[in-house]
Amino acid sequence: MPFSDFKKDLQGVRVAPRRSVRYWLRELFIVDWSLKLMALVISLGLWYAVTGQRTAKTIPMRGVQLSFRLPTDLEIVNEPRHEVEVTLTGSKRALDQIKKNDLIIYVDIANTTPGDRIIYLTPNTVTMSLPEGVRVDDIEPDAIPLKLEPRIEREVEVEPKLEGKLPDGLELRGQTVTPNKVRVRGPASHVNALQKASTDPIQLEGRRESFTMPQVAVTVSDTKIDVIDTVVRVQMEIGEERVERSFNGVSVRDNSGAPARPGTASVTLFGERSALDQLNAQNIQLVLDVADDGSITTRLALPPGMEGRVELRSTKPAGFSIIR
Repeated sequence: MPFSDFKKDLQGVRVAPRRSVRYWLRELFIVDWSLKLMALVISLGLWYAVTGQRTAKTIPMRGVQLSFRLPTDLEIVNEPRHEVEVTLTGSKRALDQIKKNDLIIYVDIANTTPGDRIIYLTPNTVTMSLPEGVRVDDIEPDAIPLKLEPRIEREVEVEPKLEGKLPDGLELRGQTVTPNKVRVRGPASHVNALQKASTDPIQLEGRRESFTMPQVAVTVSDTKIDVIDTVVRVQMEIGEERVERSFNGVSVRDNSGAPARPGTASVTLFGERSALDQLNAQNIQLVLDVADDGSITTRLALPPGMEGRVELRSTKPAGFSIIR
């Protein structure tokens, strides 16, 4: 019976007090009891959910990232911890909004001076971006040792890093790096100890001609050092393999045609193999140039087309005189 009908029955009808109480209790607890029970369960569930979300809860968060805010002229030299464990307190609703991978603890050490330092981590000395109502209760470990050094900058020479071998019969004649020095920056002890920077690997395998690489990255193996000028131009000169060869009985003369003593000599030449194969003691000469002060220098006279391909390394004997 609906409650409205129940009220009508009560109006204008005298009912014994005991009977009216029983009637009311019956209407309250027995009639449509399943619906009323369901409503009670739903109400209790909502009440629990609301109060449960608001109840303060404490949870540990492991592997939270740690980031130091340094002054512009200092560098961390040692390898400090990069993760810590943080204990957070707040409502379940607020804590559920937090994603561990998004959490970063910032530690401001802008006023710290160079040297070995202990940095203490407390809720009052760190900064975190947390939902409203969530606080930091504890950080483990709560002390981090740091070694701080001045940050400096200087230039170091660049050395090409070569990989692979040229084909047989060819050689690397020279290599030019432009610029030949680059700027690097980092902790003073690391930068001062750095001798050279190197390029990314340059492959020589299969190369038969000179080549230029306009942009090659420059790197250093020390992770504490940053390269400021990051690319260079590299030129590689490739040519025919050069060898040494000696020739005996080579004629010696003065540049004016005067005879020399001794009149023949042994010479050692250095040049391309194919060029040396075309030479013999009869088609080369040792020429003596006499300066105004009487000093004598020697040079090699070669057949046409050989200039620049062969050079004189030594003579035997080493000294000569001119017959006047």
